[in-house]
Amino acid sequence: MDYLNAQQGLVNLFTSDSYKLLCLLVDLQADTLDGKRVRESQEEIAELFHVSKGKLNPLMQSLVASGCIQKYRARSGYTVSELGLQVVQTIRQLESLVTL
Repeated sequence: MDYLNAQQGLVNLFTSDSYKLLCLLVDLQADTLDGKRVRESQEEIAELFHVSKGKLNPLMQSLVASGCIQKYRARSGYTVSELGLQVVQTIRQLESLVTL
């Protein structure tokens, strides 16, 4: 039974909206003079993520609260923190083990 719970936990982790959004944000990061950042607005991110801005906003807030992303200046984008990058890297490694 513990094995099934662990498997379901992995599935939930790999398919969670927060993780998918974090992956999208990692992919959207672009080099700027100040380092890497996501230049897209929340409206643009919502469109790319195929959700409404109302659904996106709490997800973004939870990623900020968890320390995975940070606001980059007021109204000017986001940066993915080192923690956020490590989360994505670790889960991608786990995904590769599950698909073997």
